[in-house]
Amino acid sequence: MFKVNLLIFLLAVGMSVQIVYADDMSSALQKTQDCLRNQNCDAARTEAGIAANQKALEAVGGNARDMQELYNISADIMPILEQQAGGDPAKMQALMLKAQTDPEGFLNSLSPEIRTMIKNVSNAVEKNQAFGGKP
Repeated sequence: MFKVNLLIFLLAVGMSVQIVYADDMSSALQKTQDCLRNQNCDAARTEAGIAANQKALEAVGGNARDMQELYNISADIMPILEQQAGGDPAKMQALMLKAQTDPEGFLNSLSPEIRTMIKNVSNAVEKNQAFGGKP
């Protein structure tokens, strides 16, 4: 469950960025993905963006590599959400709200490749936490 809850958190961060860039959906999607992958956008430098990044880092036990991998996966999921919502930002937000109440259903809606990537990061985080370290 850790993996799904953390991923939903990161996607929620992405959705808040999506709203900022809601000028043109294609452009907004690309900017959101770039922001998630690089954290070099204006939204990432706001108080909310910095706080969200800190929470994400804490959630992965302080391991920046695992956090970045989850951000990358979240960026990969953004086009899937856009497609499921027919490009409607309000529907994308509704999908995220639904994902918060049914994380397993959300996980099952993703491709096997993305589920495997999430599982791999989750396993790495759990392993690091079990050993009390952060490589």
